[in-house]
Amino acid sequence: MSFALTVKEEVISHTFDDELGKAFLAGFIKYNGDLIWSSGNEKLKLTSISNKIARSIFGLCKKMFDGHIEISVSQTQTLKQNKTFQITLIGKISEFLKSLNIWDENGIKVIEFKPLKQQKDKEELTKLKRAYMAGVFVAVGSVNSPETTNYHLELQFKDEESAVYVIALMNKYGFDFKILKRNEKLFICYIKKAIMVSDFLKFIDAYQAVMNFENERIMRDVSNNVNRVNNIDISNEKKTLSAGLKQIDQISKIQANLATKRLSEKAAYLCDLRIQNPNASYAELTELMNENGYEITKSGVSNLFKIIEKLSLEFKI
Repeated sequence: MSFALTVKEEVISHTFDDELGKAFLAGFIKYNGDLIWSSGNEKLKLTSISNKIARSIFGLCKKMFDGHIEISVSQTQTLKQNKTFQITLIGKISEFLKSLNIWDENGIKVIEFKPLKQQKDKEELTKLKRAYMAGVFVAVGSVNSPETTNYHLELQFKDEESAVYVIALMNKYGFDFKILKRNEKLFICYIKKAIMVSDFLKFIDAYQAVMNFENERIMRDVSNNVNRVNNIDISNEKKTLSAGLKQIDQISKIQANLATKRLSEKAAYLCDLRIQNPNASYAELTELMNENGYEITKSGVSNLFKIIEKLSLEFKI
């Protein structure tokens, strides 16, 4: 299984409440669905090469669509003989698409993500946008395996308007997506920086994929450093790396459970520093903290990591 498909199956495995489920489904259907008119009936076809994804989408549709749903499997005759799972919705498709704010009242596709309920709370709105982008990624996203040195994550759109909107939406959260026109009918939104790829996976709640990605990247970076610098103390480097990976795991548990707000401002900033500097020593982290206005000693950094560890033990990932 490819790394991209592993990410998608992790994302779809989450339990969505009704509003988050609708946001996810809106992102997925908007860029995966094909509308078909047959025998006077409206039909909406959704496809996936993953049985797990198809069944999860089927479950979401069953909760929200008031009509008939069929699921079928086809198999290509290529050497790999890949299976394609197809979900077909039959019935009042126009009403369904309008109920998810995919179509407006005139039956025109809505490019902008619009929550079904007015959200005044910024945190709740962000959760909905994260669910929506998770749906978009499952529909048209791809990411290179962390085992390669070419870090690359992309979203493919058939219209420029969608690509431009998604770039504007994601860049508000600190991303640096670029756009590439591959041909007349394909527009690619992409990021290549490793930290950006990692942050996007966090944004769509693929935390296990983040750990796999970071572990592979860290091990490669450490290996490269060892090869370049002959006087590195290998034993100390491995201990530092081991501690860094353990702390990143603890931080990921806290972030996955949205519990960062239970940490002090100083501890939360230390979490960000550790993720950005996985193989940094306590002395280096202390220096970075002080340079950025957080007065602290090496002993203070150690104490904060103990607090982070204690909080992480409350959660399972």
